[in-house]
Amino acid sequence: MYTDSQWQAIYDQGTNLLVSASAGSGKTAVLVRRVIEKIKRQQLSVDQLLVVTFTEAAASEMKERIQNALQEAINEETDQEQKNHFTRQLTLLPMANISTLHAFCSKVIQRFFYLIDLDPSYRMLTDETETILLKEDVWDELRETFYEENQEIFYRLTENFSNDRSDSGLEDLVMSMYNFARANPAPFDWLEGLIENYRINDLAESELYQQIIRPQLLKSLDEILQTYQWLISDSQASEELQKITDLAQNEAAIVQQLEQLLAANQLDAVFTLLEDLSFPTFPSPRKKEVKEAFGEVITECKEYRDQAKKNLLNLKEIYFSVSPAEQIERLQEALPIVEELVRVEKQFIEAYSAAKREKSMLDFNDLEHFTLQILQAEVDGKRPAETYYRQRFAEVLVDEYQDINQLQETILQRLSNQTNGNLFMVGDVKQSIYGFRLADPTLFIQKYHDFAHEDGGRRIILAENFRSRKEVLNFTNLVFTQLMDQSVGQIEYDQQAELINGFSAFPETKEFAPELLVYQKASETPEWIEDKSMGEIFMTATKIRQLIDQGFEIYDKKQKAMRPLQYEDIVLLTPTKSHNLTILEVFKQLGIPLAINDTQNYFQSTELRIMISLLQIIDNPYQDIPLAAVLRSPIVGLQEEELAMVRLALPQKEYYQAVLRYAETQEDRLAERLKDFLAHLNDWREFARREAIADLLLKIYNETAYLDYVLGMPAGQQRHANLLALIERAKDYERSSFRGLYQFIRFIEKMQEKDKDLGEPPTEEISDAVRVMTIHGSKGLEFPVVFLMDMSKSFNVQDTQRNYVFDEKLGLGVKLLTPDTRVRKETLLFQIVKQKNLNKLLSEEMRKLYVALTRAEQKLFLVGSYDDEASTYKKWSKAARNESVVLDAGLRNGQRDSFFDWVGMTLFRHAQMDKYQTDYVVNQVAKVKQHPATFTIDFVEPQTIAELVQGYLPEIKTLELPQGTVNIDALKKRLLFEYPYPEATKTTSYQSVSELKRLYDDPDNRQTMDISENSMTYRFTADALNEPKFLGTLQDASPAEIGTATHLVMQLLPLTKKPSETEIQELIAELVARKTLMPMVAEKISVASILQFFDSEIGTYVLQHAEKLHREEPFAMLLPADQLFKDYQNQDEILIHGIIDGYLEFDHEILLYDLKTDFYTPEREQQLLDRYRGQLHLYKDALEKAKHKTVSSTFLIFLQGNKAIDLLRTPKP
Repeated sequence: MYTDSQWQAIYDQGTNLLVSASAGSGKTAVLVRRVIEKIKRQQLSVDQLLVVTFTEAAASEMKERIQNALQEAINEETDQEQKNHFTRQLTLLPMANISTLHAFCSKVIQRFFYLIDLDPSYRMLTDETETILLKEDVWDELRETFYEENQEIFYRLTENFSNDRSDSGLEDLVMSMYNFARANPAPFDWLEGLIENYRINDLAESELYQQIIRPQLLKSLDEILQTYQWLISDSQASEELQKITDLAQNEAAIVQQLEQLLAANQLDAVFTLLEDLSFPTFPSPRKKEVKEAFGEVITECKEYRDQAKKNLLNLKEIYFSVSPAEQIERLQEALPIVEELVRVEKQFIEAYSAAKREKSMLDFNDLEHFTLQILQAEVDGKRPAETYYRQRFAEVLVDEYQDINQLQETILQRLSNQTNGNLFMVGDVKQSIYGFRLADPTLFIQKYHDFAHEDGGRRIILAENFRSRKEVLNFTNLVFTQLMDQSVGQIEYDQQAELINGFSAFPETKEFAPELLVYQKASETPEWIEDKSMGEIFMTATKIRQLIDQGFEIYDKKQKAMRPLQYEDIVLLTPTKSHNLTILEVFKQLGIPLAINDTQNYFQSTELRIMISLLQIIDNPYQDIPLAAVLRSPIVGLQEEELAMVRLALPQKEYYQAVLRYAETQEDRLAERLKDFLAHLNDWREFARREAIADLLLKIYNETAYLDYVLGMPAGQQRHANLLALIERAKDYERSSFRGLYQFIRFIEKMQEKDKDLGEPPTEEISDAVRVMTIHGSKGLEFPVVFLMDMSKSFNVQDTQRNYVFDEKLGLGVKLLTPDTRVRKETLLFQIVKQKNLNKLLSEEMRKLYVALTRAEQKLFLVGSYDDEASTYKKWSKAARNESVVLDAGLRNGQRDSFFDWVGMTLFRHAQMDKYQTDYVVNQVAKVKQHPATFTIDFVEPQTIAELVQGYLPEIKTLELPQGTVNIDALKKRLLFEYPYPEATKTTSYQSVSELKRLYDDPDNRQTMDISENSMTYRFTADALNEPKFLGTLQDASPAEIGTATHLVMQLLPLTKKPSETEIQELIAELVARKTLMPMVAEKISVASILQFFDSEIGTYVLQHAEKLHREEPFAMLLPADQLFKDYQNQDEILIHGIIDGYLEFDHEILLYDLKTDFYTPEREQQLLDRYRGQLHLYKDALEKAKHKTVSSTFLIFLQGNKAIDLLRTPKP
């Protein structure tokens, strides 16, 4: 069933049609139905239609829907001729022109390439790797040519846009300029047009002033005057405030005078008036009784005055910081620099095109430009390609029309019939959020206004929303009715734009009102809430747990019934990916399954940075930082102290030479590890010279087991996928026209420099999980429950902070560098373009907010943070005096505003907020005050979050009350019972010797280990029989892990005779082959130390009595707690367990020994004895109790120092 406006969009014809389809209005269904009706009623063939989509995915979905509709029509049709017609359309559908514009352009070029003498055997330059490197190579070569020309103007150009460290600033400008120029149908004409605004002799008579500057100035002055009028209205509340009224009226008169001067084009007079402008001190009343009676009014007046003053000074800074004559001088000074820039840019475009032509390559932009050239190409005064397509296509249908640029618009106009109007455009300018791709929403907006009067076409508005509950729609309307207009948002959110509820099956309930969740700072905040962002994330996670645990229900459109909410019904929408890793960690702690990609920047992830560093030193080992990074990484595993020792080997040379020197001159374990690494490095370097990069990476992964290692790290599956993706990226790179490891590294570095990145590769999908995606990624999707995150994040205006700014229509604005002072001066054009870009940025941010809110089907949460409730409402209250429905532009276009500021101001004017409004700021706009929207605002403090988090720890089961009579006295006795031994609660009843040995670090300090009261008690990990790390995938072996591996070798060595080095090495190799030990751990076992042990007196004695030897023998025993911990007064016992390295059991006595791999020196001997004395004492006690024999010797054996010490014969100091 379709609405009247949908039927109109399906059937109207005879002219160009623009369908403004609001979110959830079923535009795709309408587009498909229009195609089907064209086939049915007009007997058109599907190949007579051109359907342009924004993405390949959208094209595939469109084809699938048309296929299903055709199949349904075949099944229902009784007329055989018509059925044959439908069947033929199914056959033609796979080859139909339903695709992206790029894909269609490729077909045009393949058919008509000869019209522009284009080689048809080109290949597409689709890989960003190759594109960046090719552009950079072209620029490097071209730049050298410019330097060789030795022209002063080029040096001035370079200096103007570069810094003291490099001339890369000019390169960045050239690349940005290229993108803007190529988005235009006539790039060279657009470039030439940049120069015209710098050729101004009379500012007042210039087109720049008349069409751009004066209208904007007058509009801004009107807004300032409105602020003064509010100030005057407030101050007239009492005669006691007359001085404030007088001040406001005087300054308002100056604003009116400025308007009159501007209208008369008297710019010098305007400059003089602003130059002499001064602002007297605000006349706050001194009388105590006046302050008490009118304190809030006085504060409000001062805020209005401050706002008006700020805005007036801002206008002065932008347009009249210097005199009009000085503005002209700056523009004329910049003229030769801009002219040189245009010359350089033109040559770059030509050189880059030549480089692609030489390699028989085209990029996506070329597809569009060559298509336009083909359509414009004339043969004998006619345009054969244009004629062909205009005759072939009965209609051209364009989806997401709001996201096209001027070049694409020109192509569509060439393809469509200009006489009869067969262009069908559908989109929603309120959802135009691709400005970074140079989408031009003004193309849609212009037709939206023109077609309203049937000037060149007809406008159809689809306002009914079939996606969301009325609570979501009403809330969205309340917000955007006040926020969006032509000044901010670029389109009026009037009655025609408001969303209308089109789905009536949702059950009526009050539970679906949108909620604002506001994290509120507090003096006492748990240390595990590190900042406001983390507080917001914890607040969101606990809210989700509440919804799930309390059985919150949503309506299932398929089942046509309410059902419990599931995790997969929920999405978190984020402005950026910057907090994704924190979201992942917090949700994991609270047991919430999460489906999330791009948790962090791909090239910035630890495992990728290590591999890139390794590739850098394979290419060139004389790079200190990458070399140190690899040596410190798990691949080699050096400690910081060891890195310092290497540095000392050759302090004044490159670090690589120090590594070589240490490996050559030293004979310790560190030197052995360095030699081993250098052998691998040389092997990899040799391999890299003759083999592919992908094969090199695979070889490194295999030889280092690094792939296995990262699986054991947090987010191991993602890290594993990242490393595999690097291999695929290398394969893609080597399929390009570039080769070699150096170029590959250079590409990655360039990506990092330009703050570009690759999305992290997806891992295995989790079925029932909360999803996380950016607002851009959510466009076109819908979700039952939406949490819009990070609402308090300030808008990013960094793009306006550079030394140049672009606009498709105004052109280029530049700053001028003064060579002597190194001070940059802003040209008038720079200020104008910058202000326009700020407005475009805010407009796009507003449209992003619209996209985010309209993703929600049923429940919407808006998450942000403020310092406290009172200051929040005070900030929002600035909107309350607004006398029109739409908020004053000055309240909406502040550079530091956020989504929360915008939304909060619109809500504050609603009747629900009356209790927070003072008498003098009560909102009187009925449409806003009585709006049917409902919402809740919940300020959440950290302590509340902490209590909720604590509640999601493992639950304690409640015991049921026993049957029968309750003995009250007995119950009280149980409830009031105090455990007589509280110290026993501070340790566990089960201890390992390795845990207990810490008690013996200081033998006289055997007291209970404190449990930090500030610890993150919400973090619990279940005990598990985990595989020992040294048996797993670890490469960065710690001393403890090397020790465990050494003990394993000592346990398995056959002792029928003295082991040889070969036998020990063979055993280690066998353990590695059986995957009992990993190679990187096995290599760190000191074979020399083991051999020395069996050469020692105690080792020889063990060999002589090997038949009496017990190795790695486990034991367990109960030990009174007061023997371990002082201050214990009870008789509790603690179970002790451990493994004894070895002992010789004779008839009446036992010789006990324990092997240690600690680094031994005589200076450390006493410290080591103190550390292990208690541990050996426990072993001794355990053996004596179990064997009923005396332990006559307890040897502590340090393998590294070949030292054996009998503790029974070494008195305690």
